[in-house]
Amino acid sequence: MDVILIGTTNFAGKVAERLSNSYFLEIEEKIFPDGEICPRLKLSEETTLRGSHAVIAMQLSLNQPKNQYLISLLWTIYNVKRHNPAKISCIMPYHLYSRQDRESRKGEPLSSRYLALTLEAAGINEFLTINSHTYRKTDINQFFSNPIASDLSAFSLLGNELKLQVSSHQEAVCLSPDEGALFLAKEAARAMGTPFFAAIQKHRDLDTGEISQHLPEVPFEINNRSVVIVDDIVSSGKTIVGAAQIAKEKGAKEVIFAYVHAVHSPKGFITMKKENPALILATDTIRTDFDGLTTVSIVPLISTWIKENYLNNS
Repeated sequence: MDVILIGTTNFAGKVAERLSNSYFLEIEEKIFPDGEICPRLKLSEETTLRGSHAVIAMQLSLNQPKNQYLISLLWTIYNVKRHNPAKISCIMPYHLYSRQDRESRKGEPLSSRYLALTLEAAGINEFLTINSHTYRKTDINQFFSNPIASDLSAFSLLGNELKLQVSSHQEAVCLSPDEGALFLAKEAARAMGTPFFAAIQKHRDLDTGEISQHLPEVPFEINNRSVVIVDDIVSSGKTIVGAAQIAKEKGAKEVIFAYVHAVHSPKGFITMKKENPALILATDTIRTDFDGLTTVSIVPLISTWIKENYLNNS
């Protein structure tokens, strides 16, 4: 079965370049003056999707409205389906609405569940994402009618880069800004080759949004060590900055920010830079362009997964 990567040249095209037994089909994204979108499959007379394994891989841009991205993805899935592929896989590097996975306050929507049902209704057979925020509370497959979802972790990529960037990486401390992300700190520490990791305790007031943080006693020294603050998503930057300030109070030699999804606004990024971190590191699950942000490509991670799970079984 032919595997066809569908998306833009700067993402799906790069994934396809790393795979010898696949094809690339470009999407031409057009937006009309009234805001309506038209994601066109650039099909030639010789191109056919019939009987193929269509892998739709679309990367969100930070300056792109998230719901515009979602509609473009849905229209693409429906459009691909009408060309009769044997199978449709959807790769959404940044899992939209993953933070809305439960009713924290009465009347809130279960948006993670609704998105999963919508993607299934559009026609996908499999779903792949990177570090979905749902990991904190539940298995991502609980949102789908069938167990079709896979959730890859990019912390091995971040950890490998940190080994190159941090001279004393074997003595570094990986610190998560809340207890829910402790296992991410552990994963980053393992990739860096350091045994030191811990979590800051965080409390958020659901009515005011105010956050309080503190670090409980840990069985190792933070003083005069590099401290890597790790998380999956950074938006306003307040939580990760709060963790950095605690690390500095404990005598950290330097502070480094490392996270997967750079959803922050320019204002949020400026807030982070004011802490003078030695390094700000993220992946390109979201296409960004911030001066001072070092990015690690997830293309090798995704292409390896496709090769192992699709091409070897096609």
